[in-house]
Amino acid sequence: MNRVARLLAEWGAGPDLQAAGLCHAMYGTDGFDHALMGTDERALLAELIGERAEALVHLYAGCDRAVVYPRLASERPVVFRDRFTGREHTPSPPDVRAFVEITAANELDVLAHNPDLAERHGATLHGLFTRARDMLSAPARDACERQLGRDSLGPGPRIRITGLDHLVLTVTDIERTVEFYERVLGMRPVTFGEGRRALAIGASKINLHRAGGELLPHATRPTPGSADLCLVTDIPQEQVLAHLTACGVPVLEGPVPRTGAQGGPITSTYLRDPDGNLIEISTYSPRPATESNP
Repeated sequence: MNRVARLLAEWGAGPDLQAAGLCHAMYGTDGFDHALMGTDERALLAELIGERAEALVHLYAGCDRAVVYPRLASERPVVFRDRFTGREHTPSPPDVRAFVEITAANELDVLAHNPDLAERHGATLHGLFTRARDMLSAPARDACERQLGRDSLGPGPRIRITGLDHLVLTVTDIERTVEFYERVLGMRPVTFGEGRRALAIGASKINLHRAGGELLPHATRPTPGSADLCLVTDIPQEQVLAHLTACGVPVLEGPVPRTGAQGGPITSTYLRDPDGNLIEISTYSPRPATESNP
Protein backbone atom coordinates (compact mmCIF):
# COMPACT_ATOMS: atom_id res chain seq x y z
CA MET A 1 0.00 0.00 0.00
CA ASN A 2 2.95 2.30 0.59
CA ARG A 3 3.94 1.87 -3.06
CA VAL A 4 0.49 2.93 -4.26
CA ALA A 5 0.61 6.06 -2.10
CA ARG A 6 4.10 6.89 -3.36
CA LEU A 7 3.00 6.46 -6.97
CA LEU A 8 0.05 8.77 -6.41
CA ALA A 9 2.41 11.32 -4.84
CA GLU A 10 4.64 11.10 -7.92
CA TRP A 11 1.59 11.90 -10.04
CA GLY A 12 0.91 15.03 -8.00
CA ALA A 13 -2.01 13.74 -5.91
CA GLY A 14 -3.10 15.77 -2.89
CA PRO A 15 -2.88 14.56 0.73
CA ASP A 16 -6.38 13.04 0.82
CA LEU A 17 -5.79 10.99 -2.31
CA GLN A 18 -2.39 9.85 -1.09
CA ALA A 19 -3.92 8.79 2.23
CA ALA A 20 -6.65 6.91 0.39
CA GLY A 21 -4.01 5.17 -1.70
CA LEU A 22 -2.14 4.21 1.45
CA CYS A 23 -5.27 2.60 2.93
CA HIS A 24 -7.09 1.58 -0.26
CA ALA A 25 -7.43 -2.11 0.70
CA MET A 26 -8.34 -1.67 4.37
CA TYR A 27 -11.88 -2.93 3.78
CA GLY A 28 -10.78 -5.48 1.21
CA THR A 29 -11.62 -5.13 -2.48
CA ASP A 30 -13.39 -7.02 -5.22
CA GLY A 31 -10.01 -8.49 -6.16
CA PHE A 32 -8.50 -8.78 -2.66
CA ASP A 33 -10.89 -10.52 -0.30
CA HIS A 34 -8.94 -9.86 2.90
CA ALA A 35 -10.23 -6.94 4.94
CA LEU A 36 -7.96 -5.39 7.55
CA MET A 37 -10.91 -3.46 9.00
CA GLY A 38 -14.65 -3.94 8.85
CA THR A 39 -16.93 -1.36 7.31
CA ASP A 40 -18.44 -0.97 10.78
CA GLU A 41 -15.13 0.68 11.72
CA ARG A 42 -15.35 3.50 9.18
CA ALA A 43 -15.43 6.16 11.88
CA LEU A 44 -12.12 4.91 13.27
CA LEU A 45 -10.41 5.04 9.88
CA ALA A 46 -11.92 8.47 9.19
CA GLU A 47 -10.46 9.70 12.48
CA LEU A 48 -7.03 8.45 11.40
CA ILE A 49 -6.88 9.66 7.78
CA GLY A 50 -9.73 12.15 7.47
CA GLU A 51 -13.32 11.84 6.26
CA ARG A 52 -12.56 12.64 2.62
CA ALA A 53 -9.79 10.03 2.38
CA GLU A 54 -11.90 7.41 4.17
CA ALA A 55 -14.83 8.03 1.81
CA LEU A 56 -12.53 7.33 -1.13
CA VAL A 57 -11.26 4.14 0.53
CA HIS A 58 -14.86 2.98 1.00
CA LEU A 59 -15.76 3.84 -2.59
CA TYR A 60 -12.75 1.90 -3.86
CA ALA A 61 -13.38 -1.09 -1.60
CA GLY A 62 -17.08 -1.27 -2.39
CA CYS A 63 -16.71 -1.17 -6.17
CA ASP A 64 -18.36 -4.10 -7.96
CA ARG A 65 -15.73 -4.29 -10.69
CA ALA A 66 -17.64 -6.55 -13.08
CA VAL A 67 -20.39 -3.93 -13.26
CA VAL A 68 -18.46 -0.68 -12.88
CA TYR A 69 -15.39 -1.24 -15.07
CA PRO A 70 -17.38 -1.49 -18.32
CA ARG A 71 -19.23 1.67 -17.32
CA LEU A 72 -15.94 3.51 -16.74
CA ALA A 73 -15.14 2.81 -20.37
CA SER A 74 -18.41 4.03 -21.82
CA GLU A 75 -20.70 6.01 -19.50
CA ARG A 76 -20.69 9.58 -18.24
CA PRO A 77 -21.71 10.03 -15.48
CA VAL A 78 -20.54 6.69 -14.15
CA VAL A 79 -23.04 4.70 -12.10
CA PHE A 80 -21.41 2.60 -9.38
CA ARG A 81 -22.67 -0.58 -7.78
CA ASP A 82 -21.68 -1.17 -4.16
CA ARG A 83 -20.66 -4.81 -3.70
CA PHE A 84 -21.38 -4.57 0.03
CA THR A 85 -25.03 -3.55 -0.36
CA GLY A 86 -25.90 -4.13 -4.03
CA ARG A 87 -27.11 -0.52 -4.27
CA GLU A 88 -26.33 1.65 -7.26
CA HIS A 89 -25.34 5.30 -6.89
CA THR A 90 -23.65 8.04 -8.86
CA PRO A 91 -20.52 9.43 -7.17
CA SER A 92 -19.47 12.99 -7.88
CA PRO A 93 -17.06 13.49 -10.80
CA PRO A 94 -14.14 14.32 -8.44
CA ASP A 95 -14.78 11.09 -6.52
CA VAL A 96 -14.86 9.06 -9.75
CA ARG A 97 -11.62 10.67 -10.93
CA ALA A 98 -10.02 9.86 -7.57
CA PHE A 99 -11.27 6.27 -7.81
CA VAL A 100 -9.82 5.83 -11.31
CA GLU A 101 -6.51 7.38 -10.21
CA ILE A 102 -6.22 4.95 -7.24
CA THR A 103 -7.25 2.06 -9.49
CA ALA A 104 -4.56 2.93 -12.04
CA ALA A 105 -1.88 3.29 -9.36
CA ASN A 106 -2.80 -0.02 -7.74
CA GLU A 107 -3.03 -1.98 -10.99
CA LEU A 108 0.26 -0.61 -12.31
CA ASP A 109 1.94 -1.51 -9.03
CA VAL A 110 0.50 -5.04 -8.99
CA LEU A 111 1.45 -5.73 -12.62
CA ALA A 112 4.94 -4.27 -12.17
CA HIS A 113 5.62 -6.87 -9.48
CA ASN A 114 3.81 -9.84 -11.06
CA PRO A 115 4.81 -10.69 -14.67
CA ASP A 116 2.17 -13.42 -14.90
CA LEU A 117 -0.64 -11.00 -14.06
CA ALA A 118 0.85 -8.44 -16.44
CA GLU A 119 0.73 -10.96 -19.27
CA ARG A 120 -2.82 -12.01 -18.44
CA HIS A 121 -4.39 -8.64 -17.71
CA GLY A 122 -2.15 -5.97 -19.23
CA ALA A 123 -4.07 -5.64 -22.50
CA THR A 124 -7.45 -5.50 -20.78
CA LEU A 125 -6.33 -2.83 -18.34
CA HIS A 126 -4.68 -0.86 -21.13
CA GLY A 127 -8.02 -0.79 -22.91
CA LEU A 128 -9.87 0.23 -19.76
CA PHE A 129 -7.56 3.12 -18.89
CA THR A 130 -7.40 4.25 -22.52
CA ARG A 131 -11.19 4.55 -22.68
CA ALA A 132 -11.30 6.18 -19.24
CA ARG A 133 -8.36 8.48 -19.94
CA ASP A 134 -10.50 11.61 -19.50
CA MET A 135 -10.72 10.76 -15.79
CA LEU A 136 -6.98 10.26 -15.27
CA SER A 137 -4.38 12.92 -14.53
CA ALA A 138 -1.80 13.51 -17.25
CA PRO A 139 1.00 11.76 -15.28
CA ALA A 140 -1.28 8.75 -14.68
CA ARG A 141 -2.20 8.57 -18.37
CA ASP A 142 1.46 8.67 -19.34
CA ALA A 143 2.32 5.96 -16.81
CA CYS A 144 -0.47 3.70 -18.06
CA GLU A 145 0.66 4.12 -21.64
CA ARG A 146 4.32 3.51 -20.83
CA GLN A 147 3.66 0.33 -18.86
CA LEU A 148 0.43 -1.13 -20.18
CA GLY A 149 0.93 -0.04 -23.77
CA ARG A 150 4.24 -1.87 -23.76
CA ASP A 151 2.81 -4.90 -22.00
CA SER A 152 -0.26 -5.18 -24.20
CA LEU A 153 1.17 -4.40 -27.61
CA GLY A 154 4.78 -5.49 -27.38
CA PRO A 155 7.85 -3.57 -28.54
CA GLY A 156 8.06 -1.48 -31.69
CA PRO A 157 5.72 1.02 -33.40
CA ARG A 158 2.06 1.05 -32.33
CA ILE A 159 -1.18 2.19 -33.90
CA ARG A 160 -4.44 3.08 -32.19
CA ILE A 161 -7.75 3.09 -34.04
CA THR A 162 -10.04 5.87 -32.81
CA GLY A 163 -13.13 5.45 -34.96
CA LEU A 164 -14.74 4.33 -38.21
CA ASP A 165 -14.62 6.74 -41.16
CA HIS A 166 -16.45 4.64 -43.75
CA LEU A 167 -17.16 1.13 -44.89
CA VAL A 168 -17.95 -0.19 -48.37
CA LEU A 169 -20.97 -2.14 -49.55
CA THR A 170 -20.83 -3.97 -52.87
CA VAL A 171 -24.33 -3.85 -54.39
CA THR A 172 -26.03 -4.95 -57.58
CA ASP A 173 -27.86 -1.64 -58.14
CA ILE A 174 -26.47 1.52 -56.55
CA GLU A 175 -29.53 3.73 -57.06
CA ARG A 176 -31.87 1.03 -55.71
CA THR A 177 -29.66 0.79 -52.63
CA VAL A 178 -29.59 4.57 -52.17
CA GLU A 179 -33.38 4.75 -52.43
CA PHE A 180 -33.84 1.98 -49.84
CA TYR A 181 -31.42 3.35 -47.27
CA GLU A 182 -32.79 6.88 -47.64
CA ARG A 183 -36.47 5.88 -47.49
CA VAL A 184 -36.30 3.12 -44.90
CA LEU A 185 -33.33 4.09 -42.74
CA GLY A 186 -33.24 7.86 -43.16
CA MET A 187 -29.65 8.03 -44.42
CA ARG A 188 -28.52 10.99 -46.48
CA PRO A 189 -27.33 10.27 -50.04
CA VAL A 190 -23.92 11.71 -50.86
CA THR A 191 -22.19 12.18 -54.23
CA PHE A 192 -18.43 12.70 -54.19
CA GLY A 193 -15.35 12.32 -56.34
CA GLU A 194 -16.19 11.58 -59.96
CA GLY A 195 -19.84 10.80 -59.36
CA ARG A 196 -19.31 8.18 -56.66
CA ARG A 197 -22.27 7.46 -54.38
CA ALA A 198 -22.40 7.01 -50.62
CA LEU A 199 -24.78 7.15 -47.66
CA ALA A 200 -24.07 9.46 -44.72
CA ILE A 201 -24.57 7.95 -41.26
CA GLY A 202 -23.63 10.30 -38.42
CA ALA A 203 -19.94 11.15 -38.69
CA SER A 204 -19.32 8.11 -40.92
CA LYS A 205 -20.58 6.95 -44.31
CA ILE A 206 -21.20 3.86 -46.39
CA ASN A 207 -19.52 3.99 -49.80
CA LEU A 208 -21.21 2.00 -52.56
CA HIS A 209 -19.47 -0.14 -55.18
CA ARG A 210 -21.37 -1.74 -58.05
CA ALA A 211 -20.76 -5.47 -58.29
CA GLY A 212 -18.47 -6.12 -61.24
CA GLY A 213 -17.31 -2.49 -61.29
CA GLU A 214 -15.58 -2.22 -57.93
CA LEU A 215 -12.93 0.44 -57.47
CA LEU A 216 -9.38 -0.64 -56.72
CA PRO A 217 -8.24 -1.63 -54.22
CA HIS A 218 -11.19 -3.65 -52.96
CA ALA A 219 -11.92 -6.66 -50.78
CA THR A 220 -10.69 -10.03 -51.99
CA ARG A 221 -14.24 -11.30 -52.59
CA PRO A 222 -16.63 -8.33 -52.85
CA THR A 223 -20.07 -9.93 -52.89
CA PRO A 224 -23.55 -8.37 -52.70
CA GLY A 225 -25.48 -9.59 -49.68
CA SER A 226 -22.44 -10.56 -47.59
CA ALA A 227 -22.59 -7.70 -45.04
CA ASP A 228 -24.05 -7.73 -41.53
CA LEU A 229 -24.57 -4.20 -40.16
CA CYS A 230 -25.84 -3.03 -36.78
CA LEU A 231 -27.27 0.51 -36.87
CA VAL A 232 -28.22 2.43 -33.73
CA THR A 233 -31.35 4.56 -33.42
CA ASP A 234 -32.75 6.62 -30.56
CA ILE A 235 -36.41 5.87 -31.32
CA PRO A 236 -38.31 3.06 -29.55
CA GLN A 237 -38.48 -0.30 -31.24
CA GLU A 238 -42.28 -0.02 -31.48
CA GLN A 239 -41.80 2.96 -33.79
CA VAL A 240 -39.17 1.03 -35.74
CA LEU A 241 -41.68 -1.77 -36.36
CA ALA A 242 -44.42 0.67 -37.35
CA HIS A 243 -42.09 2.46 -39.77
CA LEU A 244 -40.92 -0.78 -41.38
CA THR A 245 -44.53 -1.87 -41.81
CA ALA A 246 -45.40 1.46 -43.44
CA CYS A 247 -42.43 1.04 -45.79
CA GLY A 248 -43.48 -2.49 -46.70
CA VAL A 249 -40.24 -3.97 -45.38
CA PRO A 250 -40.55 -7.44 -43.81
CA VAL A 251 -39.11 -7.96 -40.33
CA LEU A 252 -36.80 -10.95 -40.17
CA GLU A 253 -36.64 -11.12 -36.37
CA GLY A 254 -37.25 -8.92 -33.36
CA PRO A 255 -37.41 -6.94 -31.31
CA VAL A 256 -34.97 -9.13 -29.38
CA PRO A 257 -32.42 -8.38 -26.61
CA ARG A 258 -28.77 -8.13 -27.58
CA THR A 259 -25.52 -6.62 -26.20
CA GLY A 260 -24.09 -3.52 -27.85
CA ALA A 261 -20.54 -2.33 -28.46
CA GLN A 262 -20.76 0.00 -25.45
CA GLY A 263 -21.27 -2.99 -23.17
CA GLY A 264 -24.88 -2.21 -22.36
CA PRO A 265 -28.11 -3.99 -23.38
CA ILE A 266 -29.74 -3.15 -26.69
CA THR A 267 -33.00 -4.20 -28.31
CA SER A 268 -32.75 -5.11 -32.00
CA THR A 269 -34.94 -5.67 -35.01
CA TYR A 270 -33.55 -7.44 -38.08
CA LEU A 271 -34.35 -6.95 -41.76
CA ARG A 272 -32.64 -7.29 -45.13
CA ASP A 273 -31.76 -4.66 -47.70
CA PRO A 274 -32.39 -5.19 -51.44
CA ASP A 275 -29.19 -7.26 -51.83
CA GLY A 276 -29.94 -9.44 -48.80
CA ASN A 277 -27.47 -7.77 -46.43
CA LEU A 278 -28.54 -8.30 -42.84
CA ILE A 279 -29.48 -5.03 -41.15
CA GLU A 280 -29.91 -4.83 -37.38
CA ILE A 281 -31.63 -1.70 -36.07
CA SER A 282 -30.85 -1.32 -32.37
CA THR A 283 -31.92 0.88 -29.49
CA TYR A 284 -29.86 1.16 -26.30
CA SER A 285 -31.86 0.56 -23.15
CA PRO A 286 -32.33 3.60 -20.91
CA ARG A 287 -30.04 3.66 -17.90
CA PRO A 288 -31.80 2.43 -14.75
CA ALA A 289 -32.76 4.93 -12.11
CA THR A 290 -30.01 5.42 -9.58
CA GLU A 291 -29.72 6.57 -6.04
CA SER A 292 -27.58 9.49 -5.02
CA ASN A 293 -24.93 9.31 -2.34
CA PRO A 294 -26.27 9.62 1.18
